[in-house]
Formats: sequence, C-alpha cells, structure tokens
Amino acid sequence: MRFAGIVIPMLLLFALPAAARGIHYGAVTDTALVACDQLTWRGQRDAASRCYRGLLTSSSSLAIRAEVAWALGDVKSANELFGAAVKQRSTPALLTRWGELYAETHQNSEALKLYQEALQADKNYAFAQVGAASVLVYQFATQANAYLQPVMEGSAVPPGARLRALLLAARVNLEDSDTSRAAELLSQATQVATAAQLPQLEIYALQASVELLLSPLGTDVTQSSWVKKALAENPAYGDIYAIPAHFYVITRRTREAVDLYKRAVQIQPDNWEARVDYGSSLLRDNQISAAREQMEAAYKGDPYNVVTVNTLRLLDSLKDYDVLAYPEITGHETGSVQSLRDQTPIVLRLHKKESAVLGPYARKLTEEAIAVYTKQFNFKLKEPVVVEVYPNHEDFAVRTAGEPGLGLLGVTFGYVVAMDSPSSRATDEFHWGTTLWHELAHVFTLESTDHRVPRWFSEGISVYEEWSSGPVKGISIPAEVYAAFKAGKALPVAELDRGFIRPETPGQVMVSYMQAGLICEFIDREFGTARFNDMLAAFKSGMDTSKAVQSVFKISPKEFDTRFNAFMQREFSNLFDHFDAWENDRSTMQAAFSHADWATVMQSAQAALSVLPNDVEGGSPYVALARAYNGTDRAAQAQTTLETYFKRGGHDPEALRWLATRLRSQQKFSEAALVLDAINYVTPFNYEVHGELGDTLLTLKRPAEALSEFQAALKLDPPDRATAYYRLARALQALQRNAEARKNVLMVLEVAPNFRPAQQLLLELARTK
Repeated sequence: MRFAGIVIPMLLLFALPAAARGIHYGAVTDTALVACDQLTWRGQRDAASRCYRGLLTSSSSLAIRAEVAWALGDVKSANELFGAAVKQRSTPALLTRWGELYAETHQNSEALKLYQEALQADKNYAFAQVGAASVLVYQFATQANAYLQPVMEGSAVPPGARLRALLLAARVNLEDSDTSRAAELLSQATQVATAAQLPQLEIYALQASVELLLSPLGTDVTQSSWVKKALAENPAYGDIYAIPAHFYVITRRTREAVDLYKRAVQIQPDNWEARVDYGSSLLRDNQISAAREQMEAAYKGDPYNVVTVNTLRLLDSLKDYDVLAYPEITGHETGSVQSLRDQTPIVLRLHKKESAVLGPYARKLTEEAIAVYTKQFNFKLKEPVVVEVYPNHEDFAVRTAGEPGLGLLGVTFGYVVAMDSPSSRATDEFHWGTTLWHELAHVFTLESTDHRVPRWFSEGISVYEEWSSGPVKGISIPAEVYAAFKAGKALPVAELDRGFIRPETPGQVMVSYMQAGLICEFIDREFGTARFNDMLAAFKSGMDTSKAVQSVFKISPKEFDTRFNAFMQREFSNLFDHFDAWENDRSTMQAAFSHADWATVMQSAQAALSVLPNDVEGGSPYVALARAYNGTDRAAQAQTTLETYFKRGGHDPEALRWLATRLRSQQKFSEAALVLDAINYVTPFNYEVHGELGDTLLTLKRPAEALSEFQAALKLDPPDRATAYYRLARALQALQRNAEARKNVLMVLEVAPNFRPAQQLLLELARTK
C-alpha cells in the first residue's frame, strides 16, 4: 500500500519555525522562562524571541534550555536537551514535558510512553495524566477517562492540570454536541484560570465554539465577544478561529470552516496545524490547487505531520485520474445557456485505468439517484456533484482523513463524494453501487439543511434509501448487528449521534448505522415519508434531535423510543425468540458446506431462512441452499432459490452469474438482463459479464445499451478480441451505423481472418450500402 503510514524516528531531524510550543498552564515553573512565555501568550513574538535567546545563553539548566530551544523552533536540539536532562536526573515533570514535545510533533505513541513513564514514578502526577488522556481521547480510547477523572475530581491537583482537564472535557462534550455540559465545564475552567492567573485564550476559543454551535444560521462568529476578547489579549492567536472551525468540520459545514481557517493563518501564518486543516477543508470543497498551496506551506513549516505528507502524495497522484464532466441531468431543461452552478452537472474523477468502464455506470447511477432524491426531498441541487472513486483504498482514506487505515467505504463533503472503487476490495465485502447511492443521499440531506442535520439522521436516511430505492432493495443487516439489538445495545434516539462520533465498542458504529436506518423505516411505516422532510426542516431551523422529535411527531423522545422498540419487536420477534437456533443453523450450514454435505446444508439453510427470510448478507443460506440443490441435480429448485435471493437484495456475483445463465438458456432475456446488470454494480470489471449482457440486450432489441456493454468488454482487454469486435459490429449494424460496423468487422478479420460470422456480416453490410 502506497500510504501505509510514515514512521518518524525517535531522533528528531528537522528544526521547526517558532510557535510549535503551546501554553503549558503552569507545568513549567521557572520564573524567568514563564516571563518569556507570557510575552508569547500576549502575541509579543519579537520580544519573546529576545527573551528566550537571553535565557539560552544565561541558563545552565538542561531542562530550561530544552524548553527554550523548543520555543525557538529548534525541535532537534530540544529533543537532545530533554534526553540529556532526563539522563542527568529523571523527574515526572521532565518526562511529561518531553512527552509534550512528542505530542506536539504528532508522535502520540512516543508521547504516551513518556507520560506512562512519568506516572510510574508518580502515579498521581496530574500533568502526565492529562497528557495521556489528551493523546488517548482522540483515538476514541475509553481508557482516557481513567487518566482524566482523577484530575477532574482530585483534591490536591495543581490548578493548571485541572484547567487542562476541564478544557479537554469541554472539547469532548462539544464534539458530542452536548453544549450544556461543555458550557458548565468552561465556567469551571474560567474560575480555575482566574484564581490561578492562568491564560484563558483556549477558554475564549471554546466559548466561541459553544456560541457558534448554538447560534442561528448566518451568525458571524468573528463578531463574538469571545473572539474580540482573545484578540485583545493576543492579536496573533490563530486558534481563536481555528478551534471554532474544527467544530464546523465535525458538523460537516466545510465552507464555513474554510473561512475561519483562512482567518487563522492570516493572523498567525506559522500556525501549521491550522494551515493543514485549512488545506484539508479546501480539498473537501474541491479546491484542489488552493489545497495544495496550503499543504506545501504547512510541510515547509512542519514536516512531521503525516496528514500533510500523505495529502501531498495523494495530490501528486491525481495526474493519473480522468475528470469527466456530464451535462444537464434528466428532467431539466436542456440547450439553454445557464451557468455551471445552475445546470447541476455531474463531475466524475476516476482513475485512468478504470474510467472508461466505470464512468458510464457511475454516471447512470448518479443521474438516477439525483432524480429520485430531488423528488423525495423537494430540493434541487445548486452546484455540480463531484464523485471521486479510488482504486487504492488507502488513497481514499487519505482523501477522507489524511491518514491510512480508515474503515469506511465512502464519505460525502457537501457536493463532493469520495469512495472506494470496486477494485479496491473483495467482491464479497463491497457493493459499490449501493455505496454511491448511500453517499448521494447525504448530498441532499446535508445541503437541504445547510449541513445542520445530525449524523444519525443523515446516515439513517441514506441506509433507508439503500433499502427502499437503491440498486439492491430490501432490509439487509449483518448477523452481528442483530445480536447487538437482541442484547439491548441500541441507543436512545436523543443519544444516537454518540454511536457514530464516540463509539464505546468496536461494533457500535455499524449497530448505530443499522439502528438509524431502522428508525427511518419505522418513521416511514408509522408516520409516512413526508415526516423525513419535516425532520430535515426542523434540523435546518436549529433544533436538536429531542426538540425535532417533539416538534414533528408530537411525542417525547422517550415515547418515540418506546414505540420504536415495539416496532423492532414486531419486525424481528421471530428472530429474537429463536436467535440461538438461527445462529446454530447458520454455523452448521457453513460447516457442512465446506465438505459438501448437501443434505445437512439443505436442512440447516432452510431452518435458518424460516427464522430470517431476508438473510442475504455474506454467507447467506440462500446461496448455500442453491449450491446444495445444484449439487444434488435439482437445478430448478436452485434457480427458484436464487430468484428469491435476488429479489430480496442478494448480490453474490458467482451465484447471480449462474442464475443469469439459466435464465438465458430459458430465453428469459429480460430477467437475465436485470441480473447481469446487477452484477456490474458489484464487480464491473468482468469482460464476460459485459459481453453476455450485451448479447442479451441485443436480443431484446436494445442496441444502444448493448453497444455500451460491448465497448466496456473491449476496454477490459478480453483474450478473444475477435469476438469483442464482432459484437461491437453487430450492435453498430443494429443502430444503422454501418460505416463504423464495417471498420469493426475488418478489425475482426485482421485478428481472425477465418472468423466466418464476421465474413457473413461483412457481406450483409456490403449489400446495405
């Protein structure tokens, strides 16, 4: 994998410009050094630099010299000096400060080791506890609480450590959309900072973030009293804009984030973290050139940030992609002179090795989705939809989060959709057509609410649309999610966002996706799909989930949960009542399948399907049952089984290929075409499937569609090129494009001079001149 991660060695090799060292809140106590720090915190950078340089020559303390080198941007020297100081005399305070150096240079694992070493020396050293928590909390590690709580609740905790703990907790609560709790914590933080005379700049930035999240649309956060107060204390404090911008990012309001990050780097050009985030936000807004400019500047200032390095490599790779722009979609007036924004075309960014085959399918599905969603949500898109498809999953991960290792299949940034290519994953774990359909629903729910829709409802609608209007219809839920529902692990609707943003268990995100989809299914059946738009309007107006539920359904969130749980029992009571038997039957079926014990496979598969007839996920009993029937010469029953499987949303390519062959042999060409077309939304790079679909469409007198399939087959470089050209010629003949047909026949005869069907077709074409 091209972006498998970047290992930065323990010895720091480069020097960073100034401003890498953050506010330490009393973790450093030397009065001369703190006097220099206070100049920095007030934005008096030149005076601070002179002050630090004076200490560099006057102080004999290795620890102080390390802090000074760090403040002056010489990270290499700071690291060496910390190492020498620890070797001379190791203390929890010194180890913790060394850990902070690593944390601020994006080396969290090394930082955590140093924090833990400090805590081995003093298990109650509060600054090390907060440092460890700050590293772990952004890895969604629940053990962060074990470090944070003692600092929050202890009686003999230094005020600076308590302040850092309160600020971290406030930030986490803001990320969980709990503005009330965040405001309480910030009030406590203000009291601690005031009593201890500690800097309050970060408090101001977080208070501005609370204001931002609670304000009506269009409110200018730059006019907040908190912003003015911060800039009065430090005119170069870029985080007064960058921290609120972060909350725009996590609420998917990219363009507002871009504006704030731009202000942050204008007043503090060497705020490299803000510059990276600025570049990332520009990239999410499809401003490729501007994003590169910011990332290149950030790399020059901070070469340690892997997000910067990975993003620059990704941007370099875009030269290998085609950009395909399509005109007005079906249903809009064509031929008129309108701006690109009014026309709402589709732009596809596809890898050159895949664009010729994938492009027509991606375009068709995108057009269909936009037509469906425009009607469903009564919202017309105002800009082009950009769809990016990455054949290397790690490229997609970098595009999304700046680092490899992302578990998602697709992501939406307003009008930009990025996703894995079907070539990036095994066919049994990825239906690319469904993923694209899911992500395009996000474009509508995000844009129609000015990005105010909570994550759970946006995801819920996307999952619901997968099941109801997408290329694979029918409710389809993984077995492990059913187990979680049976165990009562669903969250209350008012807290469901937490399952996406800060999951407590590895499987909670998937459970939350499925629960959100089922809630939307419940809303559809109990209240009607019109309530979807009512909910979206409530969210756009600024309501949270609890208020939206009360306003739209006229019941409390608690009553909503009660009615949803009753719906779940009605829908899945048979499964919940026989869950252990269902799991056992599935397990027995799979074991028997592995050694072709068809009698056992049939018995256990039928038993499993009697409990859950819609079991079409991976390892579906339908596929095993059909194989068992086929293995015992009962092809008709195998066909019937797979027809049911297909209608319920099953999409195993091998099973569907067998079904299509049977249907074609029975001259059921319309049914066969549907099955073959469905295969291409799972695995579109099979030239045989394209050829068979083209033949079927030609039989159905649909030559234009057949031609597209034959072109795709030829672009996949089939070994039998003579047949590929012959198929093209037949489709062109049916379209009365005889000159082009003749050229393709000649290509056939050039490859295979004795190909008799081609010779016959050439004679037919000669007679039609």
